[in-house]
Amino acid sequence: MMSQLLLRDATKSPELFDKSVKVYLNLAEAEVAKHYNFVKSLSVESLESYKQA
Repeated sequence: MMSQLLLRDATKSPELFDKSVKVYLNLAEAEVAKHYNFVKSLSVESLESYKQA
């Protein structure tokens, strides 16, 4: 949602928001990659450790 809002603002006023959009999108991509790698590294056996009692 934030990416969409920043992109909309950058379209209207690129001189104000262009850098912010690039930085935020890079951070968002890094977060997605982090979560993807975490989930990909899980095994069926390790899922037991994540269950609540």
